[in-house]
Order: sequence, then C-alpha cells, then structure tokens
Amino acid sequence: MINENIRNILAISEVETLFKLIGDENIYLVGGCIRNALSNKAVKDIDFATILNPDKIINILDHNNIKFLDIGKDHGTITAIINNNKYEITTCRSDIETDGRHALVKYTDNIKEDSNRRDFTINAIYVNFSGQIFDFHNGIDDLNKNKVRFIGDLEKRIQEDYLRILRFFRFQCDYHEEKNGKEDLLLIQKNLDGLNKVSKERLWIELKNIIGHENSIQSLQDMQEIGIFSIIFKEVEVNHNYKKLNDILINLSLPNTLSCKLSSLLDNDQHRILDFIKENPISNIEKENLLGLSNINKNIVSYMSMREARAALYRLGKSNFINQVLCQWSKDSNEKTTINWRALVEVGASWVKPDFTIKAIDVLNMGIPEGPKLGEILTELEEWWIDNDFIEDQFSLIERLKAICFAQH
Repeated sequence: MINENIRNILAISEVETLFKLIGDENIYLVGGCIRNALSNKAVKDIDFATILNPDKIINILDHNNIKFLDIGKDHGTITAIINNNKYEITTCRSDIETDGRHALVKYTDNIKEDSNRRDFTINAIYVNFSGQIFDFHNGIDDLNKNKVRFIGDLEKRIQEDYLRILRFFRFQCDYHEEKNGKEDLLLIQKNLDGLNKVSKERLWIELKNIIGHENSIQSLQDMQEIGIFSIIFKEVEVNHNYKKLNDILINLSLPNTLSCKLSSLLDNDQHRILDFIKENPISNIEKENLLGLSNINKNIVSYMSMREARAALYRLGKSNFINQVLCQWSKDSNEKTTINWRALVEVGASWVKPDFTIKAIDVLNMGIPEGPKLGEILTELEEWWIDNDFIEDQFSLIERLKAICFAQH
C-alpha cells in the first residue's frame, strides 16, 4: 500500500511528466521529499535520482521543450523547470575519491551504490513511480525512531564531506527523540578540524537553519560541548538567556526571529556582534538587524508606559523594537513581569507608524533658508512631536514650528 503523502507527490502533474519522459524504470524520487512525506512534514523541494547520465537528461528535456539549468552538470545534476517549479535530477553516482568537501565520482546505474554515498539513512530512501520503496539502510526505521544516523562508518562519511557535521546537527533539530550518543559525539569531535575546509558561506547557511529551528537548543548545546564554536563561529555561546528566548518565541509563534536569536547567542554584545559580522558572510539585511541589537536601548524595560513604547517604536522601528523587547525579556528572571513584556510585544506587532506632517517647505515658508539649520529645526520639531505622543493637531505643530524658528533668529 502506497503511503498517502507519497501518493500525493506522485500525483503532481510535473512529477508525472518527468517520470513519463525519462522513463519509469530510469528515475526515482529521493531525499528530503521522501523523508518529509514519510514523517508527515511539509514537502518543499522534490528531487530525483536517475540512472541516465546528464547529457541524456538534457536531450530528453530539450526534445520536449522543457526548460532546464545545467550549472550543476559537473556534479551530475540537471534542474528541470516546469510551470516555474524547479526539480533537480541527479545521476546516480559512486565515489572514487574525496577531499573532505568535494568528491571525484563515477556514474552508476545502481541506486544502491548511489545510496551508499549519501549522508544519513533518512535521506537515502528511493521511490519509483509505482510507489515502491527502496530503503537499503533502514532509514524508515530511523524515521520512526526520530533518529539521525550516518550511513555506514560515521567517520568515513564525515571525512568525505565535513559539512555533514553541521548537517547532522541540523537534522537533529527535526529528529531528536534520541539524545546523541557520547560515542558518536566523540567521533564527530575527532574530525572538527575538517570544518576549516568548508566555505564560510556553506557553514553560515547551516548555522542559520539550526538557529532558526524551534528545537535548536539541544543541537547547539551539543555543538558547544564538543568544541565546534572554538573552531568556527567563535563568538557564539549557548546560555540560559537563549533557552528562555527560544521558549518565548515558541509560545508567541513569532516569525523572522533569526537576528534576535543570533544576537542572544552573542550576548547582545557590540564587540562580539561586530567580530561575528566581520568573520562571516551574512547579508546586508542580516547585518543591519544584528547591528540594531548590538546596543540595546536602556529604556526598553518591562514597566515602560505605552506612551514610552510608542516613542521607542518610532525611533527604533517595528522589527528592532520587538527584537529588543524579546532580548530584554529573555534576561529578566522575574516571572511576574511576563504579562508586561507580552503587552509590549503586542503593542509593537499592532503599531502603525504615524506620519510626521511637517516638511522642509513648511520651514522654508517660515523664512529659514536652505542649509543645515533647516534640518536641525525639523529634527527638533519631530522630537517634540514624539515626546508629545505624536500629537495630531496640525495647528499645534505649526505654532511649535513658529516658536522654534523665532528662537533661531
């Protein structure tokens, strides 16, 4: 009997098309789509393994007017594009030799050989168009046990590609029923120096995925315990505040909290944050959000008034205000203030930025010439407007503007 989730994948029109064109006997679903389907998780990317070489796949796609990308051809991967959806089709391979990150491979028509070079048992489950499952390494049993297990010899798998160390801890976030065994952690620890062979970009992507997961704590603690953060991401430290922050975020169901969580791992410390930014290839947006948390506003306290909160929101911006509230909340050991902190988050989430209606032309009309003084007057007036809780009375704003301009003469 075919698993219902797998049946749904096989029923996707683009999937049916690729099976039909390439040949049912030549292609299989594999990897994350099968892993997630069998564990009732959302299926995102749908990947295929094929016994045909990349040139044959290109010929089939081209002959049938299907767009494709061949930038991964050297690694055996052709990406078919159907209805703006991408499907990676990778030729089955077996390793000839590896250098800890990249492998010299040969193509094979044997999916069992292909499965032997994959990282974890739960990622090496194949399904053909009939829904038949090929599970050479008992990956389904490991899924049922919520267990992440390397295929074959753990050290050999790691030494083939040291990025697998971080991938191991990333998958642990999803499949974490069984605590990591001491022996496995010690074997991983023996090979940590190999992480220096992996590009910082790939390492950062994996760390982001771990931090962004709601079940990140155990993985990060294990990573810290075996010394990963003494080799890469040296500024990171898992502490009690991070654990509390993680619980808060789960309870509030807040999205887009990567910067907040990362800042907590860096203890919201300006020097550590600046060092982290310098050493890692984070995006400009990530950098901006992290820098916004490098100097927490001292006025962000649990007992601040709603008026003070609105002023801080205007000055800090919605996202940064909420993140600063969350960081301060995670450091507060007084459980009685929980309702106050929650209220501040709710105020931030529902806040709509008011419009400061006085413009440069209004100052010019007061007889103030263009130049630095004009900007200083606008800034002084805006600060007065903020301190008066964004007064909506235009007459009062104009009168205040007159007073400021008069004082400048």
